[in-house]
This record gives sequence, structure tokens and C-alpha cells, in this order.
Amino acid sequence: MTSFRLIGVLVPILMAPLVLGQETSNKPVQPPLETSVCAVVDKPSAYNNKIVKVRGYVSGNFEYSILVDERCPDQGIWFAFADGSGPPWLTTTVRGKGTPGGKDSKGRATPPLPVRLIRDSSFEELKRYWAISAKGGACAEGPPPTFPPDCTTYRVTATFVGRIDGVSKEIHAAHQKQSSRDSVDWKGFGQMGLFDAQIVVQSVGQVVAEDESAIRKRLSKSQ
Repeated sequence: MTSFRLIGVLVPILMAPLVLGQETSNKPVQPPLETSVCAVVDKPSAYNNKIVKVRGYVSGNFEYSILVDERCPDQGIWFAFADGSGPPWLTTTVRGKGTPGGKDSKGRATPPLPVRLIRDSSFEELKRYWAISAKGGACAEGPPPTFPPDCTTYRVTATFVGRIDGVSKEIHAAHQKQSSRDSVDWKGFGQMGLFDAQIVVQSVGQVVAEDESAIRKRLSKSQ
């Protein structure tokens, strides 16, 4: 009889961690904060260590990988995937001293929110258009790789979800006062720390590709 009573006491105790584990795993995930690249550029510290959803296109060259919004085309934030990679054209980058992570209410350092790259059909579509554009860009640099030549390049706009890493208010304010003649302090993100914010992308969606020659024609007519 004593053994049955002991089992009756132990079962609820042993089950408690399982119930707690289920409650933790079923806790709703906070949705990403919908914002814009322009807003992040304006106040990088306000979005630091937060998961956001932004829309834009990636521009750059062998040293740069920049997420740009058409509404503020002269500005941008550094772009990187959560696995550490970037666009196919990015080959040489000297990273800045910007450090991911945040601070709690007491000013103590907190680790960066974890992000993991989702390699779904939208991600593959983005990569496919980038690969086509890379071949199209090669037409201007030498003999076309195929015949008949396909020299089409695309501006690929997409919705990106990922973590923002931003510099402090003080560093951002100091950078706002700098001129092109001032030396680089390397305190930001991306190439030489020139960017006050970066996005570390975990997912891609709503991919739209537009022929860049059509964009140039549209811009020339509007001028």
C-alpha cells in the first residue's frame, strides 16, 4: 500500500517538467516588426537586436553588399544572410568593429537574437535572378558566355525578415557630423564599419525581378 502512495506522489512531480516544457514550446513567437530600410538608417539604435520585416533590393560590388529602399536610394544598410554569406558578387570584405547584441534595462550586455537562414523556394528564386544578372553583367566585361547573348540584368526586390544590428545613438550622431574628408573610425558594420546598421537575414519572400534596362528607360523619361 505504501508503494502505491509513493507512486501517486512521484507521478505528478515527474510530469511537471514535461508540462512546463510543453507550455514553453507552445509560447507564441513574437512577429517581426514591420518597418523600412529608411527608418532603420534614420534610427539604427531603435531597431538594434530586433527582428524586423523590410522590403528593398540588394546592391553593391565585390566589396559591398547593401540593402536599399527606393524611397531613400542614396542610403542603405549592410546586408548578410544568417549563415554568414552574401550576394554572389561579394568576394572581399574587411569587417568593421560593430558588435551584435543589446543591453537590458540595467545596461548589461545581452547576446544577439539567434537567426537561422531558411533556404526555401523564395530564397532559391532570389539566388537564381542574382545568378542570371551576374552572367548579364559579364557581357559588358568580355565576350558573351552564350550565343545568342543574354545580357539581361535584374533589380530583384524582396521582403526580408532578419535581425537588425545597429550602432548606439552616440556613434550614429558622431557619424552624422562626419564629412568625406574625415578618417573612418571602423565602429559600424560591413565594409570598414561604414554602415550604422546591418540586417542578418533569416527569410526571403515576395521576390519581384525587374529588367534594369526598363528601370533606366523609366528614369530617363521622368527626368
